[in-house]
Amino acid sequence: MPMIEQNDRPGEKERRHLSPSKHELWSQLNVSQQASVSSLYTYGYELAFIRVSSQGKIAVMILNGSPIVIDDEGTINPHPEIQIRQ
Repeated sequence: MPMIEQNDRPGEKERRHLSPSKHELWSQLNVSQQASVSSLYTYGYELAFIRVSSQGKIAVMILNGSPIVIDDEGTINPHPEIQIRQ
């Protein structure tokens, strides 16, 4: 049976792929981001994915369904304007 991709937003391409390993995600972070990610691991956050945009790479971490983002400078934003797909 063929796999059917579902997308809630008509006209928008589905971009989800196989999830990279935590090691692969970690290797994509710069030193500042790695320091911030390490500090958040102690609170139970998990590195979910990295979003690449015109502003650079943004690391997205999640705890209990709530995201936190870390910018290229390692700055932690605990209240990002980002929606996580379920």
